Amino acid sequence: MRIEEIRIDAFKNLRNIHVRFDCESPYTVLVGENGSGKSNLLEALAMIFRNLDLDQEAPFTYELKYRCREHDVWVVATENRYPTFRARSPGNGAYKPLARRKFMSADETGRPAYRPRFVFGYYSGPSDRLASIFEKHQERYYSAIIKARSASSAEMGDPSALRRMFYAQTLHGQFALVAFFMEPEGSEGDREFLREHLQIDGLDSVLFALKKPPWSRSGGDRRFWGAVGEVQEFLDRLFAEAMPPLKMKRRTSVDLASNRAVDNLYLFLPSMEGLSRVYGRYPNQYAFFTALESMHLSKLLAEVRTRVRMAPSAGGGEMTYRDLSEGEQQLLLVLGLLKFTATEEALFLLDEPDTHLNPAWSTRYLSFLHRFIRQRESCHILMSSHDPLVFAGLKKEQVRVFRRGEQGRAQVEVPEQDPRGMGVAAILTSDLFRLRTTLDRETQERLDRRRVLAHKDVRNDEEELELNGLHRELDQLGFARTTRDPLYALFLEAWAKEEDPDWRRDVQLTPDQQQARMRLASQIAARLRRELASS
Repeated sequence: MRIEEIRIDAFKNLRNIHVRFDCESPYTVLVGENGSGKSNLLEALAMIFRNLDLDQEAPFTYELKYRCREHDVWVVATENRYPTFRARSPGNGAYKPLARRKFMSADETGRPAYRPRFVFGYYSGPSDRLASIFEKHQERYYSAIIKARSASSAEMGDPSALRRMFYAQTLHGQFALVAFFMEPEGSEGDREFLREHLQIDGLDSVLFALKKPPWSRSGGDRRFWGAVGEVQEFLDRLFAEAMPPLKMKRRTSVDLASNRAVDNLYLFLPSMEGLSRVYGRYPNQYAFFTALESMHLSKLLAEVRTRVRMAPSAGGGEMTYRDLSEGEQQLLLVLGLLKFTATEEALFLLDEPDTHLNPAWSTRYLSFLHRFIRQRESCHILMSSHDPLVFAGLKKEQVRVFRRGEQGRAQVEVPEQDPRGMGVAAILTSDLFRLRTTLDRETQERLDRRRVLAHKDVRNDEEELELNGLHRELDQLGFARTTRDPLYALFLEAWAKEEDPDWRRDVQLTPDQQQARMRLASQIAARLRRELASS
């Protein structure tokens, strides 16, 4: 699954926008100021693929081209109408019409031929702007797993095939952590990754707190309020390995004026051995992860408390999942879900998944993703980021820069240079971020002022005192007051006289200001060359 290009007529601040992607790369990073449209593009793509998978009318007018399995697919859609489809072998001749029924078809294993097998969504912000888009798929998956095995098998087939849209939620981080430790030691190095990067040495214990669900029924397993199907099978296995279960009523806050008593069941597994025996009933980590998640989706899970052992390098001892830093939890959440939910032909829409990461992890973030997505050759990862360390190793074709144009409309561009090799300071002052400087504002203002005073033809006594004071202050900060290159000194003198004062006041330059600065620099350099040639 690789998106090649998309045109959107009107969605939020995306108006008549056209974005092309490098479909040879599994990564596209969206960069730009807040409110420039990065999240809107991810949201628009999630809505498009949701409606395509549900065979619904288009949410807005768009054109989309993408590569999926052995097909180039071209979707043309008008708002509130069913899209039309064309397809061809990759890069081979003209597109041919594709019937809607064939577009929606799938093979005997449930894999669609012309649609992504999986769309993963993650949003690090506090709102649910992406979550609501994934609700329909979650609802039909939930409906399948709470049914009896015979009914779900006959009517639904593989329940996992019903949820091609997966949205990451906070609780998934604990499921991912537990599933990581179910891998046999030495097979793929998941545990080694946890030791090296998160200082987690082992899994100590897990407590599952269950509650009476809203669908409680008289039939089914009475231990679990009548649960049947996938979730009943998993709970039965947990029940057999847990310490003597504790069942009691617990008051749950409904609102400020009401605390309602709800039946709760506590299943405590005091060691990893019990969980490993439960895991042994499933074919792989993915199946075990979905079994864990079935408790949450079926509204049986009140909370889960995971306790881990820390490595000696981190001081040893034990720690709960909640005691981990936000960055550690975020990394576990995203990487774990990519590993346990990803399949071939997957699309990942990640909105600022690096929010809480430290610089050491930021520089390696894409390599972390690369490590945990096994089918990366047929996947596409679109992620927004404000951290230059995350995409500092990419080429310009792998990055798209978003800007606010007239009336707040989004504009999308390819960077002028490859971020790879530029360094953070150069990235921040390039067209990617357009910062005037990477210094703090006060220090930069002192440097600007010293440059202006130093290159004045005549200074009064007050200006001399001010200049000498700036020399002392900046010398203490490690800034040399002179330059050894006489040609550069001439350039600075001309620049100080001719630059627009607004350029010194603005924190972030507009594209026009950047171009004007480049023109002035070129003009001064050309004039100096002429003067040197004639002397």
